[in-house]
Amino acid sequence: MRVLLFLGAVALLAAGCGDLSGQNGAAPYPPTVSVTGVGTATGVADMAVISFNIEVSNADAAVAVDEASELAESAIAAAVEMGIAEEDIETTGYNLYMEEEYNYNTYEYTGENLFYLTHSFSVKVRDITRAGEVLATLVRGGATSIGGINFTVSNRDELIAEARDLAIAQAEETAEQLAEGLGVSLGDPVSISEWIDYYGGYDGYGGGAYAEDYYYDSPPISPGNSSVTLNVSISYEIK
Repeated sequence: MRVLLFLGAVALLAAGCGDLSGQNGAAPYPPTVSVTGVGTATGVADMAVISFNIEVSNADAAVAVDEASELAESAIAAAVEMGIAEEDIETTGYNLYMEEEYNYNTYEYTGENLFYLTHSFSVKVRDITRAGEVLATLVRGGATSIGGINFTVSNRDELIAEARDLAIAQAEETAEQLAEGLGVSLGDPVSISEWIDYYGGYDGYGGGAYAEDYYYDSPPISPGNSSVTLNVSISYEIK
């Protein structure tokens, strides 16, 4: 009797649930074709971004902080004096750590601790013709190393929009070719995503040079072009 009652309950439950193939009544996801498109827009670089560092070491952490602050203030003041806006000078990193001093002559640790401090900045140079002059000014002002110089465009949003249009057009063309080859018709897009290839977005110059080895006079600078590469992924419904 208990077995019969149990089977009856299962039958009623199944009848109440109906067809579960549509995931609780939801329509099944339509068949799609997914494609990617890539677009690259190039413009003449009109802005330089210079990275520089203040690097000091001292047995006293407070002294290291003071020395770094003094050099940073001097370098920033020198850049501002030649016309760089303060809002175009940005701190990009600040690192203070302690390490036991190592004597490379005796190949032994001395037992004395040293504090190392690195304060990193980036400077936007909107008059790209003065990039070399700004770089030399930062070195004279107190920068202890130059991280590099990159070139970009001030109207980057316009380049991104152009690259997006090119990527979409390529994706649409690929989707239409696939549909024609398969003998199907495309419906509306059901999903779209995009991402930018930041590895190809800037043209660089130099980098990693220490101030004592770098130019004290304005170095020669060739900005060239700057490009933006944008990728799109689009899924179209198949009718």
